Amino acid sequence: MLTAEVIGNLGADAIIKDFNGKHYVSFSVAHSKYSKDGNGNKSEATQWISVLWYGEGGKVFPYLKKGTKVFVHGNEDIRMYFDRSNNPQVSITIDASEVFLCGTKQNNE
Repeated sequence: MLTAEVIGNLGADAIIKDFNGKHYVSFSVAHSKYSKDGNGNKSEATQWISVLWYGEGGKVFPYLKKGTKVFVHGNEDIRMYFDRSNNPQVSITIDASEVFLCGTKQNNE
């Protein structure tokens, strides 16, 4: 079993989906990694991780809005697939057992 933990910002508001009569909260989390190359140039790589959380999110669900920073812990599922252009891609999904709010994304309002 692979377990994963990620901290990142929601890419869109969470929604509740129904799979085979069971409810899941579904959202995606952006995790950015920063690095420098040999010349000192900074670069950023963002990975998108899909999250499925069993249930209806309880009291946390109303706060799972675009830009909210969350901590997610759960079982990881990594799948390889080919996109429409036949390029290999990787899909990362976490079947969450825990979701915690870490704050909201700063804005100018």
